[in-house]
Amino acid sequence: MRRKIGTVAIAAVIGFSGFFSTGLTDTASANLKEKLNDVQNEQSNNESTRSGKQDEVNQLQAEQKTLEEEVKQLDLAVGETTAKISAKKEEIDGTRQDITKLQEEIVVLKERIEKRNELLKDRARSFQQGGGAVNYLDVLLGAQSFGDFIDRVGAVATIVQADRDILKAHQEDLQLLEDKELELKETLASLEQQLTELEAMEAQLRQQIKEKDALMAQLKKKEQETMVEIHELENEAQILAAQEKAIRAEIQAAEERARKEAEERARIEAENARKAEEARRAAEEAKAAGKPAPPAHVSSPPPVSSGSWTRPATGSVTSGYGGRWGGSHYGVDIGKNGRSGDVPVVAAASGTVFQSYYSSSYGNVVFITHYIDGQTFTSVYAHLERPGVPAGTSVSKGQQIGVMGNTGYSFGAHLHFELHKGSWNGSKSNAVNPANYINF
Repeated sequence: MRRKIGTVAIAAVIGFSGFFSTGLTDTASANLKEKLNDVQNEQSNNESTRSGKQDEVNQLQAEQKTLEEEVKQLDLAVGETTAKISAKKEEIDGTRQDITKLQEEIVVLKERIEKRNELLKDRARSFQQGGGAVNYLDVLLGAQSFGDFIDRVGAVATIVQADRDILKAHQEDLQLLEDKELELKETLASLEQQLTELEAMEAQLRQQIKEKDALMAQLKKKEQETMVEIHELENEAQILAAQEKAIRAEIQAAEERARKEAEERARIEAENARKAEEARRAAEEAKAAGKPAPPAHVSSPPPVSSGSWTRPATGSVTSGYGGRWGGSHYGVDIGKNGRSGDVPVVAAASGTVFQSYYSSSYGNVVFITHYIDGQTFTSVYAHLERPGVPAGTSVSKGQQIGVMGNTGYSFGAHLHFELHKGSWNGSKSNAVNPANYINF
């Protein structure tokens, strides 16, 4: 699309001068209006494309907003999971401490049970060897009375039973501690499994956040790229609007120039017809009076040709562009060829007169600046009979600007016509052969 806009821009900017320099013909008018239509179509396409790009930006922004909310929820989930992991680690640490403490208690209790077992074993051996029995027997026989004997028998039985009860209590405590240790170990394993699952969940959540952050970066980059495209389209829209304005202005200006050119041509034709009629009547009157016919005083201007350039005067070329008399001849000479009266000199193309004065070499001379197909040209009309149109005058192609003469450094009435590609410079380094542009 941008290449097409560039094509329209070049055609609109460079092509205008070619149309207007020839006057607004029907073909030129149609072409200009076609260019205007092309620009308007480009404006419509530009606006449609910008609208589509803006919809893309709105969609990208909506997706970013949704993604931001999802990332926020993931951040909250990560925070909750991290807190659970910390709590779970504390539980694990506490459980491990409980297990360690319980294991220490089990060791102490086992030592006590082991000592108790040794004591009971010693007593059993005493009974088997008789030493223990004698001792208990001594206790019993040492009774002072039957009641004392009964008391001593009960005391001995109580001691034996107490030993048995202590051993049983130790064994029960040991079993309880071992059961509690097993329970704590199972709890610890469960907590460690939960911790592993929480850490895996945290890693998964962080991976999701990382992926969404990457997607967010892609969306932002796409949004920036689309905004750049929108700005470019806006710049193009401004160019298209300026082109449309310029085309409309040029159409209006061209129509005005065409009207003036038509009026000028009509005036010239009427003037030529009037002079021709005067010459005819003078000839008839002279013939009736038996006198020779007076010389004609008017020559017709050259016909205006199509294209950007036209012949500046009628007559034959007496000297062409190039080397002459050991030097350079920077223009084309058109001779008066013995014709009497005024020989019109016309503007070779539409433009603006920027100099009109008398020069010792050029005589009465007119300089015109032209802008054709994007290129500046300068045309020179020298040796005019009398001063031509004044500086600052806007002229149309084929409009009379003076009459052929013999002023300045000249050896006979003729028009010395020069064409320069670019602005005028005294060295004439940019002079070109007019025959390359004008059919002489």
